[in-house]
Amino acid sequence: MKVRLRVNRWRCRNEDCERQTFVDQLSEIASPHERRTRRVAELVHLFGHGVGGLPGERLMKRLGMPISDDSILRQLKRHAAAFSATQTVRVAGIDDWAWRKGYSYGTIVVDLERRKVVDVMQERSAAETANWLSEHPEIEIVSRDRCGLYAQGAREGAPQARQVADRFHLLQNLRQTIETQLSRANRSGGRALLPSKDHEHSPVGSPRGQPAVAEHRQLVRQAHLRSRQVIFDQMRSLRSAGTSITDIAQQTGFDGYTGSFSHLERLLTQWRGAKKNVSIAAPTMAPKDAPTPALVPANPPAVDPATGWLISPIVAAALCMKPRALLTPSQAAKVDALKQAAPEFVVMRQLVMRFRGILRSKNTHGLDDWLRDAHRSGIYAIQRFVRTLRRDIDAVRNALTECWSNGQTEGQINRLKTLKRAMYGRASTALLRARMLPLSLQSDHRL
Repeated sequence: MKVRLRVNRWRCRNEDCERQTFVDQLSEIASPHERRTRRVAELVHLFGHGVGGLPGERLMKRLGMPISDDSILRQLKRHAAAFSATQTVRVAGIDDWAWRKGYSYGTIVVDLERRKVVDVMQERSAAETANWLSEHPEIEIVSRDRCGLYAQGAREGAPQARQVADRFHLLQNLRQTIETQLSRANRSGGRALLPSKDHEHSPVGSPRGQPAVAEHRQLVRQAHLRSRQVIFDQMRSLRSAGTSITDIAQQTGFDGYTGSFSHLERLLTQWRGAKKNVSIAAPTMAPKDAPTPALVPANPPAVDPATGWLISPIVAAALCMKPRALLTPSQAAKVDALKQAAPEFVVMRQLVMRFRGILRSKNTHGLDDWLRDAHRSGIYAIQRFVRTLRRDIDAVRNALTECWSNGQTEGQINRLKTLKRAMYGRASTALLRARMLPLSLQSDHRL
């Protein structure tokens, strides 16, 4: 279809003017040098933003307005560039998204006030985050997760902005901490605990004395090796007494080997073919005055009273985070079994319930008391969690006083994943960014 327009042509009387003639510009109908009207151009933008290149080409052809997929994508990216140049942000939410999970990640920025995506970046780095924030000096608040890269980027690129740690990620990090503690320290056969005086005193950054980080890690490594040795001795004694492997697994809480038997066979062949016995060297000992980790006999593993199966650390951590009023009868029975089997589970659950209450009540003074009590709990994983909170204490305090969170950002990431998968992984960052930006169309047209 062709549209024929009759417009006025004007002649310039200035002899020095390079352009002798010019015509009226009808910007409400068509942009200069365009081969389509503004209405058709917005239809192209609408289809490209909604369904992409090839589907948009098929739909436009069916409507009698044929256009190639490359033209659709070019116009979509052009609109995205013009949109970003005019945007100002006061409250920004920053989070990462996976190009390929575990390998490469990008960054998404969301305007939390307008609930719209502002930008999508290809990399996840402190430098790129700082560069983007420095180009938007109007930003007053930056909401983020616990990623140190974004914290550093916000400090460098937007020193005037207040950083807010996301409350959901705070609880998620605490759940992962509990799962780690239950996985490492709550297995049967003995566990090693560091002396309480190494943990009850000042946290990181306090003026009071504390062992060096290297020495502390050495003590933890020794405690772990000692506990593994106790487990090995217990299994060997049970096996010497004629206990079956199935019974040993039930008593100790360790399942059988789940790896590849061919790999195990090759490993055993190398050991059996060795010409001399190889003894496992003891780890480098700490200084003579360093305290020796105490070996504490382990409690029997927690068993689900309904099924008789061992309760995994993942399930135990999830139940530890759930209030009693929200537990089902079967979950409540598991919690009771975990409390009887592991005294440290009782301590961690009390700390978790207090932490949830602090986040809901937005009590900053209660946060200081919780950090002190959690550090004195004697549970190593909880103490590590406290140290990480103290390094980011300003953002954690702002999480209690500010109303902003990264919930909207997480929702936009779900939308981004849907678009990325729909484009079969062939889309560039520019196209993904163009489809994530909000759709802006002109609604008034005259022809």
